[in-house]
Amino acid sequence: GGAPASCCRPMLLLLALLMAFCPEFAHGAASTTTTPSSRPPAKPRPPPSFPLPPDVRPNGCAAEVEDPDGKGFLDMKVSIIIPYRNEKWEHIKGSLESVLYYTPKRYLAEILMVSDGNGPENMFVNELRAMSRLVNVLALPSPGIGLIEAKMRAVGGAAVKSSVLVFLEPHIRVNRQWLQPLLRRIRLYPRVLAMPVLDPIPQTNFNSYFPGTAGHWRFEWNLNLIYTNPSENEGQSSEPYPTPATSGGIFAIRRDWWNKLGLYDHGMVGWGGDHIEATLKVWRCGGHIEIVPCSHVGHLFRDPSHRPYQVEVDQVVKNYGRIAAVWLEEYLPHFYKVKPEAETMDLGDLTEALELKERLQCKSMKWYLENVDREMNWEKDHICIPGCSCKEHGNICCVGEAHPGRSTLDKILPAAEYRQLPKTEIPQHSRDEL
Repeated sequence: GGAPASCCRPMLLLLALLMAFCPEFAHGAASTTTTPSSRPPAKPRPPPSFPLPPDVRPNGCAAEVEDPDGKGFLDMKVSIIIPYRNEKWEHIKGSLESVLYYTPKRYLAEILMVSDGNGPENMFVNELRAMSRLVNVLALPSPGIGLIEAKMRAVGGAAVKSSVLVFLEPHIRVNRQWLQPLLRRIRLYPRVLAMPVLDPIPQTNFNSYFPGTAGHWRFEWNLNLIYTNPSENEGQSSEPYPTPATSGGIFAIRRDWWNKLGLYDHGMVGWGGDHIEATLKVWRCGGHIEIVPCSHVGHLFRDPSHRPYQVEVDQVVKNYGRIAAVWLEEYLPHFYKVKPEAETMDLGDLTEALELKERLQCKSMKWYLENVDREMNWEKDHICIPGCSCKEHGNICCVGEAHPGRSTLDKILPAAEYRQLPKTEIPQHSRDEL
């Protein structure tokens, strides 16, 4: 095969002329210097030391990883914040490996590991720093200050150049292109709190990974977090959608929005309640919360027996009580029906929290129930306590057992009725710059 010799002569003559009269061309032709266009292809990344999770994203995610401003998100530097306490090294290492493997470094200002009162045997400072130069460790002294205060300290100590905060947990596996869809939503809506879909990892096998189911996060009237699918949808599109609440541990938010909201209430201590406060502040003070189906993070869901630290239940209830007293307004009696122990607790000084709510011009709880969490609105008229005696406690007792997955109801809003309700709209202010 090959072209006839006569076809090649003009090209050879042109090459000779260029080399004779253009020394730089001759040098370039003879040089072994590697130019960008002739650079050998990049070596493939070494295989990760963890099992690659399945790609569980829905169809249509190609557009969801692009920056609508055409800047490639390069102006949105991210601080990833990961608090940890008595966590297994297997979980910490696996979490960080997946972040380093699936996150383009150009987006990151740092990965800030926050050691909350860990001893020398489970702080892992040298091991963490050895994994990447992007890793910084904020070591809070023993006995620790609790998750809520640890997050606040972390934000205060985060890299100055970071404009986006991403909170993760030390027992997760991020999935393919997990960060870009979250950044895209923050670009479009500066006042959004954007969550990935959380895919379950069994508490007994950190190397397993299962796709999450359709649904959204929200609260019962005792402020316990639940995940529900009121419309009984089975599939999932690539379109982000509002969720009445955040689960609290894994989300992205602009740093200036976080600061403006004053997260978190300094009167809350230890563990529990930060996700409720974030939910009510974001939704009611000018923003919105949404789940982004093109972003997936595997999360090891575990029961209290597998939790590596103790949680003081009374302190959690006290934190919930502070939030309820500030944010539930005329609906506060509904909370006390199912959390009666909170009614007599000393909740501390609420002045600062109430003044901030007033200063931010936050919408009412009535607005939230009528426009955001319509399930909760329906449930206020059906609250009951499972397992109590009607003879002793009256009609607050449930007629039967608690509905599966609930602790304050024996029945739920029918799916057909829910589907007739108006859809939750993104507030106009969520598009506004800060």
